Amino acid sequence: MNIRSILFAFLCACSNHPTESVAKQEPVPWLPPKTEVVQPKLDAQPAAKPEDKKIVPPAIAEQPALPSTYADAIKEGKELAAKGDQLRAQELFLAAAKMDKKRAEPYVELARSYIAGDERGKAIAAANKAVKLAPESTGAWNTLGRAELLRKNYDGAITAFDQAVTLDKDNVWAWNNLGYTELTLKHYDKAIDALVEATSRPNATGYMFNNLGTAYEQLDKLDDAREAFDKGSVLGSAEAKSSRKRLEGVKTLALTKPLAPDELSKGWVDDKGDVQKGEPKVEEPEADKTVTPAAEEPKAEEPKAEEPKADESKVKVESVEVIDAGVPDQTAPKTTL
Repeated sequence: MNIRSILFAFLCACSNHPTESVAKQEPVPWLPPKTEVVQPKLDAQPAAKPEDKKIVPPAIAEQPALPSTYADAIKEGKELAAKGDQLRAQELFLAAAKMDKKRAEPYVELARSYIAGDERGKAIAAANKAVKLAPESTGAWNTLGRAELLRKNYDGAITAFDQAVTLDKDNVWAWNNLGYTELTLKHYDKAIDALVEATSRPNATGYMFNNLGTAYEQLDKLDDAREAFDKGSVLGSAEAKSSRKRLEGVKTLALTKPLAPDELSKGWVDDKGDVQKGEPKVEEPEADKTVTPAAEEPKAEEPKAEEPKADESKVKVESVEVIDAGVPDQTAPKTTL
């Protein structure tokens, strides 16, 4: 058999079986082997040093522009002083002084503001400047007296207050301040003279009557003291009311002469007329916080007055107040607080 016969037989045999279809497969892409991905750790940052921090300055509130006129500077200064903003008020008063160098009013207001802040040296300097510019101003002299009183120069204060009432007999504030100063020095008769002048004016306040009652009490003039305290109570002085209550029924606080060998050499007469041993017990009054004094012009808060000490043979003097007057001879209308 030749080769052709063998090939023919093979082909015939293959034709007897169906042809198997082979599904075509898409080629599989090559992938790299799976590996675990680890995030790299960052190095720890060093703590920032104080000097490395950027310093941001705090925001500074923009100050309002200064008033352009003298009148506005004085007006706004007084309003700020009444609110307790003394630094800003002083800035405005100084601005007003530059606008009109011949006016004493800015220096009066400056002195009052310095007094409110217990700045004694500045208060004296400003008040002296006011007196120099307006020697005929009762308000300037009264303010100088207050500045002297602040530094306990009582002789200087009396001189200034005397000048103030000489220039204006109706300056009730200067009369009260003069009486207060004399009361502090235990010059009770002089204190009464000045305080009678103060309380005889229509615009007298409750604490002025309380000051007068205190002076009367130191001289054992209790009827006059009670009358003054009564009037002070009506005008709203809580301290005068308390003092009046304390003197209810008391006939005298003066020490008697030696009674008898077997008695103490000191005693006092009670409300029944009986002599008692020792000294009378007095009730401490509450501070007078109810009175807001009227003023010729709005003014700064008044300084706290020092309580004068009474003689050991007398009862304790209650607190009294010292107040200020209006601006010196200016054209501003008079107002009350």
